[in-house]
Amino acid sequence: MTDQMTTTGPRASECDDWGANWFAARRGPWFALIWLPVLIVAPLVSNIASGNVTATITYVLIAAWYVVTVVVPYRGVPQWMSELCVAVLTALVVAQFVISHDGQGFLYPLLAIAAATAIRRRYALGIVMGLSISGSIAEGIATWSLANALLFGFASVVAGVSTYLIGALVDIVAELRSTRRRLAGLAVAEERQRFSRDLHDLLGHTLSVIVVKAEAIRRFAASDPDSVVNHARGIEDVGRTALADVRQAVAGYRELRLEHELSGATEALEDAGVSMEASRPVPALSPQTDALFAWVVREATTNVIRHSHATHCTVRVMSGSEGASMEIADNGRGAVAAEWGSGIRGMRERAARAGGTLDVASDARGFTLTIAVPAEGSAS
Repeated sequence: MTDQMTTTGPRASECDDWGANWFAARRGPWFALIWLPVLIVAPLVSNIASGNVTATITYVLIAAWYVVTVVVPYRGVPQWMSELCVAVLTALVVAQFVISHDGQGFLYPLLAIAAATAIRRRYALGIVMGLSISGSIAEGIATWSLANALLFGFASVVAGVSTYLIGALVDIVAELRSTRRRLAGLAVAEERQRFSRDLHDLLGHTLSVIVVKAEAIRRFAASDPDSVVNHARGIEDVGRTALADVRQAVAGYRELRLEHELSGATEALEDAGVSMEASRPVPALSPQTDALFAWVVREATTNVIRHSHATHCTVRVMSGSEGASMEIADNGRGAVAAEWGSGIRGMRERAARAGGTLDVASDARGFTLTIAVPAEGSAS
């Protein structure tokens, strides 16, 4: 019953996403255009009713140019063109004041909205406030009414500042939406990288151990049946462990332990004819450092078995107040940088994620890998 239940309504987060998408997808002059009929209809109808043709034509020109002024900034034109449109609109408003000596209460808020929409953001709010203050003073002097002056200033400030804030909000929502997309892409890429590293380290090591044990079975098939049985049982155990490891890697919570990996490395190297000397007991390490060193031991052991032709390998683990380090060295033939594959790259990525470093030295005397991780809280 529980498995068949489905959710029929949108979750709160989905509603939030819908609102954010709606705002971001509708970036434009819609808020500024809403104010046009509110502020222009009353004076326009009044002048039409009174038969003032010149003032009516001027109001129509102001309305048309206002539309151009608030639309131009969203058409990808240079900023100076938008600001030139505001200057022309200001000239039309001044002309209207000269012609009819009225309409300030409607046209100043309209001019403030245009300025908040078309002028670059760092100057827009100052210009809006300047228009509101100067208009209030002019209105107060013209009417000798403090109430009219305050009402005029309040209307201009509300219209301009609300337009400014709505525009800033829409821009922020759009930026957040874009950032969320980028973060989602980075999360997917990081998960793919993690899975690639885990799969390489897990299967590379497991297959190398299986090959070594299969070779041992072939060598001892006729002379040592008991050893053959032990190696065959070892292959079975390795296969089961590998299956569990792959399942955990897919689930994303695969963790290794250094002590366990050192024991497994000793057994795998001895099967391959390589003697191993390791630090025992392992010093106390943080869980993150312990898991990191375990991954490095696993990958380094695989490289020794597959590539080094070594007869001896040493693992030294050190820990102190400054951090922890581990050195893995063999006496094989070494390797040039061109031969370092994805295993070395994966180990370096793991070390970097922990704030540490991984260094490699190789010559005819062998191959040495050193990883160092700072103590928690000391990494810069």
